[in-house]
Amino acid sequence: MNSSSDQALTRLTLWRYRVPLREPLALGPCTLSHREGLLLEWQGVDQPVIWSEISPLPGFSDHDLTTCTEHLRQLLQAPGALKDRLDPGQPGLPAEVRFGLESGHLQWSTPLPPARPLPRCQLLRHDAELNTAPQAPCIKLKVGRSSPAADAQRIQGLIRQLRDDQPLRLDANRSWTLETARDLSKRIDHRHVAFIEEPLLPGSDYAEWFAATGLPFAWDETLRELPPQAIEARLDTPGLAALVIKPMLTGLTRSQAWVAAARSRGLGVVLSAAYESNLTLDLYTRLAQHWDLTGPQGLDTFAPFTHALIEPIRSQPEHAQRPVLRREDLHCLGHWT
Repeated sequence: MNSSSDQALTRLTLWRYRVPLREPLALGPCTLSHREGLLLEWQGVDQPVIWSEISPLPGFSDHDLTTCTEHLRQLLQAPGALKDRLDPGQPGLPAEVRFGLESGHLQWSTPLPPARPLPRCQLLRHDAELNTAPQAPCIKLKVGRSSPAADAQRIQGLIRQLRDDQPLRLDANRSWTLETARDLSKRIDHRHVAFIEEPLLPGSDYAEWFAATGLPFAWDETLRELPPQAIEARLDTPGLAALVIKPMLTGLTRSQAWVAAARSRGLGVVLSAAYESNLTLDLYTRLAQHWDLTGPQGLDTFAPFTHALIEPIRSQPEHAQRPVLRREDLHCLGHWT
C-alpha cells in the first residue's frame, strides 16, 4: 500500500458468514450443505469500503476456518498500527489468510477494472445430465469416479454434442494411474480435449504422461503441494498445457507469480474459484482483466449459493436476482482501529 492509502485506512471490521447451498455439494473428500467464511470490511477516510474474503474450502485447504480465524485475531489484537497488523508478508500465515489480506491491500491501493461478465468455463459435475449441448464457450467435465470405459463413454457422448469451437476440459481430481489414463486415452476423441486437470494419483511422475496418452494436462493441487522451485523446474514437462490457479488456496502474491511463470513458458493460465462468495468471484473477474488473462476462466461456481453477500453478483447476470445477505445478517467478530 502506498503512504496515502496507509493513512486513509482507519478501521477493519471482521464478519463471519454462513450461506446455505441449494443442494448438498459433493466435493470428493466431503459434502457441503452450506458455505462459510470470513469477510474483512476495510474502511477509511474519504475511501469507498473494500471487502475481502477468507474462505478455506473443506477437503482442499490446508487450514480450516477456525485456524484461519485464530491467526487473523492474533494479528488484529497485536500492538502497533493497523496497517502493520494487516501486513500479509508476516511469516506463518495460512494461504487463505494471506489471500484475504493481500486482496484487501490490492483493492485499497490499486485501481482495478470494474467487475463485469467474462467468458467462463461451464462446470459439469460427475452426476450432471448431458442430454443437451451446453452453450458456454468452454466446458469442464468432472471425471475419475467411474471405470475408464464408463468415463470414456460419458466423454464421447458429450463430445458429440459440442460445437467445433467448444473446447473440453476434463478434471480427474487425481484419480488415475498412468495405465488407466492410457486406456482411457485410446477410447476418446482427442481433438476437443484442451487438457485433463490433475489426472494422476498424488505423487505421480508426469515425465511419461504425454508419450503414454498424447493428451495435454494441467496442474492445480500440484502447485500447492510442491515447493515453487520444484514446480518451476518441471514447467517444461511434455504435455503440460496450463496452470489452474486458485488464489484463495494459494495466496494472491504466489498466484501472480504463477501467472508470470506460466507466461514465460507459453503455458495457459486458468483462474479458478474455490466456491467463494460473489464478492470474491467479482474480484476474480477484475484480476483476470488486471492480469490480462485470456480465454474462459474457471469461475462457474456460484450456482449452488442461495444468497449473495452484501451486494448482488456483478459478473454473472444470470444470478443477479439471488437474495442478498446484508451486514445485519452476518455475525460480527469485532472492530479494530
